[in-house]
Parts: sequence; structure tokens; C-alpha cells
Amino acid sequence: MAAGLRLLLAGLCWSQFRVEDAASPPPPPAPVRCALLEGVGRGGGLPGGGNARPALLRFGGDAETPPEPGPEPEVTFNVSDPWGTLTPLGVPPRTPPSCELNPTNPQTGSDPWSRPMHPDARSPPTAGGQWWVAAVGTPQYGVTALLQGGMGTERTITAAVALAVLTHTPTLRARVGSPIHLHCAFAAPPSPFVLEWRHQNRGAGRVLLAYDSSTARAPRTTPGAELLLGTRDGDGVTAVTLRLARPSPGDEGTYICSVFLPHGHTQTVLQLHVFEPPKVTLSPKNLVVAPGMSAELRCHVSGFYPLDVTVTWQHRAGGSGTSRSPRDTVMDSWTSGHRQAADGTYSRTAAARLIPARPQHHGDVYSCVVTHTALAKPMRVSVRLLLAGTEGPHLEDITGLFLVAFVLCGLIRWLYPKAARPKEETKKSQ
Repeated sequence: MAAGLRLLLAGLCWSQFRVEDAASPPPPPAPVRCALLEGVGRGGGLPGGGNARPALLRFGGDAETPPEPGPEPEVTFNVSDPWGTLTPLGVPPRTPPSCELNPTNPQTGSDPWSRPMHPDARSPPTAGGQWWVAAVGTPQYGVTALLQGGMGTERTITAAVALAVLTHTPTLRARVGSPIHLHCAFAAPPSPFVLEWRHQNRGAGRVLLAYDSSTARAPRTTPGAELLLGTRDGDGVTAVTLRLARPSPGDEGTYICSVFLPHGHTQTVLQLHVFEPPKVTLSPKNLVVAPGMSAELRCHVSGFYPLDVTVTWQHRAGGSGTSRSPRDTVMDSWTSGHRQAADGTYSRTAAARLIPARPQHHGDVYSCVVTHTALAKPMRVSVRLLLAGTEGPHLEDITGLFLVAFVLCGLIRWLYPKAARPKEETKKSQ
């Protein structure tokens, strides 16, 4: 009975939601301005060359829906997007997306795992007509869509999304050794597909992972790279996310998620930035200097990435006031070159040689301040200079010793309560 009541209430709530949803449909997506390049694209979502013409992508909304301010479009594309891969870019509030549109010739890939998608490695006859590839993106979303043209005029073209590859993580930041997910998904009619994840960095590229849906096998894999495969509620959008178990500085760079279908292929691009905050130690930890003698401070900065790091010295006279550059109290300073560890992180050391210590230098505070892109604010490590033999214990030290002695005395009296009684009884008898 209780279970049936819960189902009834859920059904009523769902019915109310559906009625409200039907009564107030979401606003139509705003058009997206594009640069239409005249040169034919190189396939797979790569831009071509040539002159750019202003164009407009409409997604079935009211023709009166205004686009972002810009030049008058020379060509308008009325796009049918059954999977809604392009429409999030036009729904307010939004960041005006970047958009590039190229004519293209759909084709399959040349890699060994993508050749079986079509026997003659060419697009089938059903892929005739005009085709375009649209690369659209914001800082939070990126999509590359293969558009098949239909009927139209010189200034208005009807097109449908035949394949779209998208990502919700076009730019990512990963800490060294912490798992990271590089999201990728594609939308297309049901058909076999081949997936390829490629990594490029500093002019070098390699295939991390390849997957063939027709055999459910991965002909190319890389240790530490895992495919997270799934379909989102049967709406035709298939997730093909890449998981890096322990990213290192060598994993930084550009990642290309490519999907191959029998009628063509396209891809989307992600950027991964790897970082690791520095660890800072200052030596010596106790800076006790005899009068007239000099001392050297060393600031060790280790385990950081990327390379750029700034190390500066600051001085606070007497431990009070504001910190300043220690020009008057440092004879010389130097900084070592960068040293790279096996995990790809860097280390370097900065040193400062102090002038001979004088009585007025007692209590001065020296700080090593490190600035790095992985730090929210500069990291500071400090040490206090103590002049040997110039001063007795501080008030804080005396107070601490008194408290320790008091506690020890009470502890002894509690552990040995009879130790003092014979003396008291002797005094009473006298």
C-alpha cells in the first residue's frame, strides 16, 4: 500500500511537471555567428584556408531571434540538430561562442583500425551533396559537427547534423598524479564506429587508445589510459571519455578525440595543463650567529611544474614592521639552474649570504618568498636571526619553564603522597 502510494504521488508530480513544461517551453536558442571559410577543409574537423565570409547558424528558432551584434551574414544555415549538440551554445545566459565553418568532403580515416569502416576507404554514394564541418566552442563547451546540406538558395541553406563530436572539458588542469577525466562524446545515427584518442605535445604525436565498436576491442592501448564508454539515456549521444590514471608533466598538451563512421569522421580538441605546487624549505632552520660572523641562507624549492618560478628574499628588522628587500643586510645572492626529476617536476635553490652579524641584527627575520602559477598566493618560509651570547632567555621561555616545573611538582606529589608525611609528623612531635 505504501509503495503504491509513493508511485501515485510520483506519477502526480511527474504529470504536473509535464503540464508545466508544456505550458512554458524553453526559449528558442539564439543564432550563432560563424566565419565561413571558402577553402575546403582537410576533413575530420580541421579548418581549411581561404577567405572568410560572415555566416549565421540557426537552430529552428524564430527567424526574428536576434543574434549577437556583428556584420550582416552573407549566408544563413538553418540547421536541424536532432541530438541538441549545437543548441546549448545558443541558449542564454551564454558566452558568445567562436565558430568556424568549412566546406568539406566526408571521408573515412587512413589509420589501420578505421579502414574497415568502408571497403574502398571512400565515402559511400549516399554521402553525396554539399557538406560542411562546423567547429563551435566556448571555454566550457566545444563541438565539431559534420553538416549535410539539403535544399537552399545562395543566401539560405538547409543542413542537418550527421555527426557531432563534443566535449564539456575543452580546457583542463590536472595535478601531477591525480586522476583526470577528458570528456568526449559523439552523436550520430546508430552505426558501427571507431574511436581514436591522440596526444600531441611539442611537435610529437602518438595514439593513446583506439576502439572498434564492431569487435568491442581496442587495437591500440597505452598503460594509464582508460576508455569510459557509455550511452546517455538512449538519446543517441555516446560517451567516449578518456581517463588518465596518473598524469605527469609529459601528459600535458593537446588531446584529439576522433570518431570514424562509415559516412565520414570528425573530431574535437582538448587542452590539458598539468601543474604541481612547489615544496619550500629554508636552511638552516635555527639561525644562531656569533657576533661578527656571517651566515648563508638556502631556500630549496622542489617538485614544481610548470617550469617558471620566482624566488625572492625579504627582511624585517627586529621582527617588526613591514618586510623589505634585504639590500643592506645581504652581501651576495645567487640562484641555481633548474633540475628536472624523474617524474618531470623541477627543483632549484636560491641562496643569500648575510653581512657579519651585529647586535642590532638580533631578532631580524629573513623570508624566502616563492611565486608559482600553481599557488593561489606566494608561499613564505621565514627564520629569525639570533645573536649568540647577547641575550638571556625570553619571557616566553621563562614562563614555559615555570609551567613545566609546576606541572612536574604536582605530578610528583600525586605519585608519592607519603614522601612528605614523615617530615610533617616529626615537626608535630617536636
